[in-house]
Amino acid sequence: MNPFITKFYYIKSFMRFKRYGKNIMLSRGGIFLRPEEITFGSNVYINESFHISARNLTFGSNILIGPKLIIECDNHQYNNLGKTMFQTRNERDIGYVTIENDVWIGANVVILPNVLIGEGCIVGAGSIICESLPPYAICVGNPCKPIKCRFNSSKLAQHLSLVKSSKNFESIIENFKRYNL
Repeated sequence: MNPFITKFYYIKSFMRFKRYGKNIMLSRGGIFLRPEEITFGSNVYINESFHISARNLTFGSNILIGPKLIIECDNHQYNNLGKTMFQTRNERDIGYVTIENDVWIGANVVILPNVLIGEGCIVGAGSIICESLPPYAICVGNPCKPIKCRFNSSKLAQHLSLVKSSKNFESIIENFKRYNL
């Protein structure tokens, strides 16, 4: 969908987004709850049938997202003694979701509150993200976990330089060691 048509289709959301960069492409069938709490970088593509419930949601730049994405930035409170879940249905623990630059998220992915998806990360289809994911890792599963590095060391250093990343090469390598990658 071309960016002009996107803005027309989602005109009410675009008017309320906290901030947005250039070239935001949103396919039809999506729903935004609380768009005023969403910040977009530039060059973001979200495929069809998404459900985004924002509280504090930040998209970086150069992001590709497959169809049927679900993002929840808050959660029901579940530990109120003497109250049923129905009685506390409007009480929330408010969180955040941050998706850094250069991220690819596959189809049917669920992103739960209080996570950061690191720069350069690839998330496999059908994953459920309930913990932060390190930069430049390929991550899959339920719960979503890093399974390998996107680049070997020499290619990673070259890539960081070419995309003018603010990430530190040594800290990314240390992260990989923490995950035994």
